[in-house]
Amino acid sequence: MNYIHGDDRKQTKIEIMEDYVDNDSEVRIIDKIIDVMNIESMGFKVGNNDEVGRPKFNPKDLLKLYIYGYFYGVRSSRKLAKQCLINREVIWLIKGIKPKYRVIADFRKENVEALENVFKKFFNYCIELGLYGKELIVIDGTKVEASASKRKNYSLNKLSKMKEITQNKIEEYMHAIEINDDLDENKNKDFDKEAIESAIKTLEEKLEYYKQLDTQIVLNDETEINFTDPDAKTVKFGANQGTDLGYNVQVAVDAKNKLIAAYDVINNSADQGQLFNMSQKAKEDLDIDSIEVLADKGYFHTEDFIKCAEENIVAYVSKPTYSNGIGNPTYYTDKFKYLKEEDAYICPDGQTLHCITKKINAKKKRYCNYDACSKCRNKSKCTNSSKGRTITRGENENITEAVNERVKENKAKCMLRQTIVEHPFGTLKRTMGFYYLLLRGFKKVRGEISLAIFTYNLKRVINILGVERLLGALLANIYIYFLRKNKKITIVA
Repeated sequence: MNYIHGDDRKQTKIEIMEDYVDNDSEVRIIDKIIDVMNIESMGFKVGNNDEVGRPKFNPKDLLKLYIYGYFYGVRSSRKLAKQCLINREVIWLIKGIKPKYRVIADFRKENVEALENVFKKFFNYCIELGLYGKELIVIDGTKVEASASKRKNYSLNKLSKMKEITQNKIEEYMHAIEINDDLDENKNKDFDKEAIESAIKTLEEKLEYYKQLDTQIVLNDETEINFTDPDAKTVKFGANQGTDLGYNVQVAVDAKNKLIAAYDVINNSADQGQLFNMSQKAKEDLDIDSIEVLADKGYFHTEDFIKCAEENIVAYVSKPTYSNGIGNPTYYTDKFKYLKEEDAYICPDGQTLHCITKKINAKKKRYCNYDACSKCRNKSKCTNSSKGRTITRGENENITEAVNERVKENKAKCMLRQTIVEHPFGTLKRTMGFYYLLLRGFKKVRGEISLAIFTYNLKRVINILGVERLLGALLANIYIYFLRKNKKITIVA
């Protein structure tokens, strides 16, 4: 019988594991790109829970495991722990370690800030490769379901209904007791007065609790409160999807290769007010002096346009269509043409609406021509007012009109918006399964989103360059890049 020496067995095991992964597998990219990073400098904690005797795992191995999981839509810590036992690629990637699901889960929630740094490092490397155009970005938001219980979510409207229901039930029980007291005791032997009084006491405690919640929400200047994830709010998921507890993930996508340049997380359904915030983030991260930005109508906000102009950000945002109250598109406000020199409006029927505001520096001016409206045969199609149509013009209307004209003159460019920004959302949600969150609270949610967006960018770069070319670029260029940044690195061939 031939025996294999211990060192030979170890060498044989390594050779077998090497056969687990094809040379052109994306897993080799995940392995290499994390190996060249200085994990500790990015804030990752080395070792796990010494106090409870858990084994120390290399943070690089756990990070590789998570990136692999997000890459292929496996995000649950329990499922990832299972992959460590049955998946040949994962076994090769993390060198055969077998972490428990709790160790895996703790790694993600304890390193949320470090996960953001992973995105930033790869983002900077992609800039070095010239993958960002730095000329045109598209901004949009998508809703992601929060890890929060609907049952433990209370809004002012919900509390009002619950208080009303509880109060009615108390009154119903009180009325039952009064009726029973008026009857002869022998006529209703099944009536349990003590049980009903106990139920009333419980309901009164609930009512008091609801009142306290109501007061707490008002004092905090909020509209709702959730006890599972305090930062999660009710957001609208789409025209046919209704509302749910979640977050609004904002992204700025570079037009050249559809790579995400910047991101943010809010808990408000509305995108309005985020145009300048996201544009400035992307502009600063890309380290450029000016940039063009595309966004949908939800981002149309005058104050944002003013700030963008001050920071050399050229915005292309379509103006929302505002109804005239009648619902006839022919007479919507945008169909009234403003004449700057005359300071007047021309209505769709050719009549002139003159300015009737006397104050020169008024923030809002009113325009009308009641005499012409009284004789107009289309008046009923234009307004409900008996006097006639009135147009109100804000002091910054010229800014919004300039943006609107810019959109009209660049329709071909604006048509690119959906083809650029919907690609990342489709990949994140449909391919990677990132339509719900596993962590709670702004800080942890941001870390989880950082990991997902980094993985999307990595997946996108692999599709652009290919595995072989990217591996070559990593080995040839990343050493120089990190050395120039004065980072300690380790290259694993």
